Amino acid sequence: MGYDGPLSVEWEDSGMERTFGAREAYEFTQKINFAPSDRSFDSALRAK
Repeated sequence: MGYDGPLSVEWEDSGMERTFGAREAYEFTQKINFAPSDRSFDSALRAK
């Protein structure tokens, strides 16, 4: 796809324990080998 911006993880389950959700998201992104962005989140969202 060519996307090279930042990765943002959200979850909408207010009943999920935060540490569990963060760990689960981290482990998932490690499995898909998502390369780190070299841009900050705000700069990546600015219009070009």
